[in-house]
Amino acid sequence: HECLSQAMNFGQIQTVKECDALAAAESDCSGYIMFSVQHPDWACRCCTTEGTRDGPAAPSWDVYRVQSPRGVRQQEPAGGGYVGKIVARGRECAEQASSLGRLSTAAECDEAAAMTPECGKHFMFSRAHPEWVCRCCAVGGEDEGPAGPNWNVYEVQTVRPKNFPAIVTMPPETDPLVGLPVADGLRPNWLVKQDALVVDARASGGGGILILQPVLRDSRSDWGKRQGPRPQWLRAILATNREHARRHGHAMVVRAQPTQPQLTPWQIRACGKKSIDACVRQNERENFNWEKHLMMSEYLLNGENFSHVLMLDADAALVQPDRDTLRGISDSLQRAGKDLFLTDEDWLLYGEGRINGGLMFAKNTNFTKALFQDTFYAHVRGPAQVKHWKIGAKDMECSSNEQICLNDLWRGKGKPFFAPFATMASGKRYNR
Repeated sequence: HECLSQAMNFGQIQTVKECDALAAAESDCSGYIMFSVQHPDWACRCCTTEGTRDGPAAPSWDVYRVQSPRGVRQQEPAGGGYVGKIVARGRECAEQASSLGRLSTAAECDEAAAMTPECGKHFMFSRAHPEWVCRCCAVGGEDEGPAGPNWNVYEVQTVRPKNFPAIVTMPPETDPLVGLPVADGLRPNWLVKQDALVVDARASGGGGILILQPVLRDSRSDWGKRQGPRPQWLRAILATNREHARRHGHAMVVRAQPTQPQLTPWQIRACGKKSIDACVRQNERENFNWEKHLMMSEYLLNGENFSHVLMLDADAALVQPDRDTLRGISDSLQRAGKDLFLTDEDWLLYGEGRINGGLMFAKNTNFTKALFQDTFYAHVRGPAQVKHWKIGAKDMECSSNEQICLNDLWRGKGKPFFAPFATMASGKRYNR
């Protein structure tokens, strides 16, 4: 089971014991945490006081009673461990360069600052409040900062690399559209990047419903080998969706080339000494899924002024040829006064109530435009929380996959700003 409602997200923690200790130190947490031993990358979270019982069933999550003494924060190990070199006690940086996310100790903050090219040679950290996140000072920005009794400014002791790894741009594929059912003729000027038009059956003058499908080749060749045509099943799905769009007057676009750079600065730091190729492979699945949020943002903001934008996974097909499914969803949003249509994972044993990101249908509104800008920016920031979201949420991060981010918005800290605009339907009907 999960918490019925969550109070805090502590980020990726490796063990239940560490999660327990973090929650014990936070007054906003109740006496319970939720943690997945199988998936620690799903983050450590604590329940609200009223949200400890009757949460949704979930086979990979467990709710634990907090065992650590309440109000006692973890301290850095004494003797033989890191000894911080404090240059300004009880003060902050005069000018901050970057927020490096929630780190448990000054030693971790020191290492992160040393590996971040935007940082100067100093950082600020609160041992009393590590949830205030690690921040580095700009070059020359360590002196005469504002007083902050719980902050100290430290000198970076970790050896900085002579050359920082670049934000790598992977070489583009020679022709990623080979074998895909793209339209002939002139390329519309409203297309983004190297995207390709499959069909445009809308009445002239812009607007209408747009179907998006990213078909990015991954290193496992699930969506096609790096050379040669795409698999038959994928071409059949795209042809099915093309006919559906043609029959019902919609437009359809595919993206076969991922946006570069794929890796974010925080992912490169987390990869440490791994090769760039290995780092790309490690983060590829999540980054390809985050591409969907970027595409949603790009086409909701597009000058073509689409009324609605549908995002489909590459393995999703519109299987009711005689029914205008998308117009039906649009009408249901209008009746409900909602902006965003999502589906849950109720085809799984414990998936009901949990958002699946394989189908997202957005009405073009200020909320949806802001939402997908927010989520993708939070992904780029990673462990460094976004303080002010455009939709109104505060101090949230998206440092794992996009479904966890959406579910944190649906049921967690972002609920007051997200749930009033969204509706969720059965995945058995719409997503399977």
